[in-house]
Order: sequence, then C-alpha cells, then structure tokens
Amino acid sequence: MSAIVCRPVKNDAELQKCFEIRRKIFVDEQGLFDGTDRDEYDDCAIHLVAFHNDQIIGTVRIYEQEDNIWWGGRLAITKRYRGRAGKQLVHKAMKIVAAADARHFYAHVQRKNVTFFKNLGWQPEGPVFRLHGKPHQLMEARLK
Repeated sequence: MSAIVCRPVKNDAELQKCFEIRRKIFVDEQGLFDGTDRDEYDDCAIHLVAFHNDQIIGTVRIYEQEDNIWWGGRLAITKRYRGRAGKQLVHKAMKIVAAADARHFYAHVQRKNVTFFKNLGWQPEGPVFRLHGKPHQLMEARLK
C-alpha cells in the first residue's frame, strides 16, 4: 500500500477539491452548515491536502487569526480513508504552525473527536459548547 502524503495545496484545482470534500462531509453528511461551510477564513488560510495514489483524500486548514495565535479547522477525510489520514494532516498542520513560532494553536473540535485530538497532544480548554448545532470543545495543541 502506498503512503499518504500531506502538504499545502499548490493550485486552484487542489483547493476546489478540498472545498468539495468539506461540502460533502460538513454540509451533506453531517448537516453542520446549510449550503456551504466556506467562510472569511478560507481566503487567508493555508489549506493542507492528504494524497493517496495521487488522489486527494482529505484536507484541513490553518490560519493565523492574530499575532502568533493560530487556528485549525475543517478537518475532513473521505469516508474510505477515515482513521488513516487525519493523524498525518493534524501532525503536518502542527509542524507548520510550530515553524511559524505560534504561541497558541487552537481548534473547535466536535466532542466525538476529542479523544482523537488528545492522542495527538491536544488539551481541552473550558467547557463543551454548541457550535453549528453540535457539541464542540475548544482544544489547544502542545507545540513544544
């Protein structure tokens, strides 16, 4: 089996595939958004892609919201590759953010995914809250 490779998007076609995967998961499958999950952060984000056999199978975005405070989000993996690509995407995001000398790296994580993030070195911050109709947890990555 060939390896999963993660890197920033290189062109508009790759970015559009990221948006397509996100729409299928967050709009169609989970019903978190009505019509689109796109927002103002997409224009300033670094979008990462996971490839398997030259096919994009997942994505996540990261962006600096303010001075050295970064956010990750929209982690989306096609059904066939769930459990296989998320870890690599999150690790790649953490490496990029750490290399940018981030003081903090946060994400709003669906409660059902908290254990996955804890296993990657993230810690819950504050209480569970509702976001887009589902329980979420603010989490922060340990970058050092």
